[in-house]
Amino acid sequence: MAKIAIIGLSGGSLFMRVDKMPLLSTTIVAKDMHIEAGGKGYNQAMAASKMGQSVSYLSKIGNDYYGNYVKTYMEKTGIKTYFLQPPLATTAIATILINQNGENEVIVYQGKNTTLNIEDLEIFKEEIKKADVLLLQYEISLDVIKKAIDIAKANDTFVILNPAPAIYLDKTFYQNVDILTPNLEEARLLFDIPANFSIEKIGRYLSEITTNTIIVTLGSKGCLLVQKNSYRLFKAYHVNSVDTTGAGDIFNAALAKKISAKSSYEDAISYAMAASAISVTKPYVMDAIPSDEEISAFLKLYNLKQKN
Repeated sequence: MAKIAIIGLSGGSLFMRVDKMPLLSTTIVAKDMHIEAGGKGYNQAMAASKMGQSVSYLSKIGNDYYGNYVKTYMEKTGIKTYFLQPPLATTAIATILINQNGENEVIVYQGKNTTLNIEDLEIFKEEIKKADVLLLQYEISLDVIKKAIDIAKANDTFVILNPAPAIYLDKTFYQNVDILTPNLEEARLLFDIPANFSIEKIGRYLSEITTNTIIVTLGSKGCLLVQKNSYRLFKAYHVNSVDTTGAGDIFNAALAKKISAKSSYEDAISYAMAASAISVTKPYVMDAIPSDEEISAFLKLYNLKQKN
């Protein structure tokens, strides 16, 4: 059985590079275009696998060009795939605009009839039960997420929930989640955090209300680890950013890999931040995913520089 079980959205990703993001009612010209497989869960599965972890993945796709493309692409990697492919469904497609600073804006079409339902989980139940970690995001239905979490907790499977795209929910939805991994804006929405709160104040505020572990990714400002009555800021590894697309997915995959190996939260966060830092130095997502060897070499060099 795979050590990391992931459920997520799969589809085509269309990247366009622009000098600046378009304003309302304006037309701009892209400098180039690139197409690859993607989706948050898909990216996470591919990343965890490339980092040397055994992965199982459940997704629903269409019986169309992009559906067949993402299925074939992943099956070549050795990931244990569970692709459901209804005959009349259409596959998700995302358009990603990337500006000259490497920042991105994403528009996702989730596809008709491609939403997983609770009945679909039946073929994946054993994978969840036997996995060390279940990794989820919000690109699948909340009913599926909740049911998958219930299966995991009944079988002592560690749960990481990446609440993206952010949806405001009653806090009881997270009660069986071991680690919640929002970015800063998602954390503000999920926990009603005022916009004028500093990072330190956010850490203090969340530490007073949380019942689980929260890891808030802060981009170039690093990462905030929050637990009941404590918080700690991890400084980012500074690199020259080319493209930030998929950095959060790669962070979550790396985190899941280290948690499945029983690493401490501190070691897991350092590894995950290194993985995402490496990824933003390269364009797009699939080819930007670093291997375990690349991440280890990056950390070794960084630690050597710190000593000197």
